[in-house]
Amino acid sequence: MLDMCKLTAALVFAAIAGLTAIAAGLMNDVRISVILLRTVCVFLITGVLVYIGVFLFEKFGYEKLIKETRSALTELDAQEQFREEKEAGEAEQPEAAEDEASVKGDGFAPLQADSLRRVTGSAEN
Repeated sequence: MLDMCKLTAALVFAAIAGLTAIAAGLMNDVRISVILLRTVCVFLITGVLVYIGVFLFEKFGYEKLIKETRSALTELDAQEQFREEKEAGEAEQPEAAEDEASVKGDGFAPLQADSLRRVTGSAEN
């Protein structure tokens, strides 16, 4: 039996390809019969190829990839929410956050003018 999701995807992509073929034919001043023939061919070929592609993706287990991606995204959302809550807690106590950052020693130091390398060009002008 035909799956409606596969069929819908195939029809949508085939319609887009058919409209593109029509637009390309009209821009090049091709005869209407040639435009219609090309549109029918493109519609059928694209529809069949997309249907086969969706069928193969389902056969080889793309659902597993989708589930892994969804779980990774929910994990990232949870981490982002935790980070926002942590930043909101630090915003309430700015002095404590500055002290914690200086004690932490994460290797960040502001640039000093004396520590920068100076590059000079040649005087061959």
